[in-house]
Amino acid sequence: MPSPADTTTPRRVVDPATPTRARRLPRGWLRAGVAGAEAATLAWLTAVVPAIATYVATAAAPALGEASWMAAAGAGTAVWLLGHGAALTAGAVTVTLAPLGLTLLGALLVHASVRRVRVDSYGGGGFTVAGYALMVLLLGMLGPTSPWSALPGAVLVAGLGALPAVRRNRAAGPRWWARLRRRAPGWAAAGVRAAVGALLALLGCATVLAVLAVVRGMPRVGELHGTLAADPVSSVVLVLAQLAWLPTVVVWALTWLTGPGFVVGSGTSFAPHLTTTAPMPAVPVLGALPAPGPSGHEWVVVVPLLVGAGAGLYLHRRRQQPTLHAGVLSAALMAVTAALGSALLVLLASGSIGTGRMTEVGAAAPIVAAAVFAELSAGALAVVVALHPRTRAVLGRVLRPRRAADDDPAAPR
Repeated sequence: MPSPADTTTPRRVVDPATPTRARRLPRGWLRAGVAGAEAATLAWLTAVVPAIATYVATAAAPALGEASWMAAAGAGTAVWLLGHGAALTAGAVTVTLAPLGLTLLGALLVHASVRRVRVDSYGGGGFTVAGYALMVLLLGMLGPTSPWSALPGAVLVAGLGALPAVRRNRAAGPRWWARLRRRAPGWAAAGVRAAVGALLALLGCATVLAVLAVVRGMPRVGELHGTLAADPVSSVVLVLAQLAWLPTVVVWALTWLTGPGFVVGSGTSFAPHLTTTAPMPAVPVLGALPAPGPSGHEWVVVVPLLVGAGAGLYLHRRRQQPTLHAGVLSAALMAVTAALGSALLVLLASGSIGTGRMTEVGAAAPIVAAAVFAELSAGALAVVVALHPRTRAVLGRVLRPRRAADDDPAAPR
């Protein structure tokens, strides 16, 4: 008969030297979540405070009727949610054209908050995104539209702000990302870096173009502003509201600079070669749009070609590939990546600002992407191929016999 000791399950002895894996929350997760919530609150106040100020300044106006300051706060909240992708509906009018200025502001506030509280892990950055998105849902309930439609945009905005900030805080990246970077060929990494620089250069040129257009059209802009007969507070709020859509106008300038152009209502076209207009809403900044008729600015497509050439020069001098084949692939990847980035920007800067004709505002993303790819790739490939040592070596072998024949006095003339 077995003894009790034989039937007893042996005890498991844990060696203290054996490492144990415990699931823990990221360090500073609560601080990271609060940082995201703070960024969302500040962005919300940026949109709501001017709306309430406008209400206070015009509270005695008969047109307001029974409107209250809560209604003004709801209107500001609706505009804020519009910057996160939610549609703004007022009666039969639906606005989907996002104020990318508020979108950019939200990302910058998240970036600053993450840097301030020193979130140094990507898990902590995830809590920042969660805090931002949760606050968007909570504050969005004050608006007339459902905040749930703004949730994907809130996650995207917070992620765009938190990711580079966490990286700047020297967070240790995931292992799969480190392996991917090690295994990625040199031409691919160089192409992506050049694409970022090329897209930023195009946006810089578009910003200069938009500013010049506003300065040149200032008389018309001032005339439209005067027709609104706004009081001082409302005038300031009106200017701030137009600044919220200024990055959207910059993307329109990018489409004009690359050739395809954009529309502000069906039946219109604003392109370098021709401008076709129709009745527009009484928004002062629209007075900066080009006058109707042949523009004669087809030459502006040279600018993207020069940007592509600059990217090709970067690939040649800083990231030169050992083979001509790899250099061509790097330049092609640069053009493809920049084209996809421009298409995404065009999608964000397109939408509706009313009914009827005004449901078509913006540009066609596939056409703009094709133009960006063609222009950047043409400039980059020309430089990469012309300056690559392999090309010079081939040309040297071709030209050497001709030079020898020219230098030989006995050669037949």
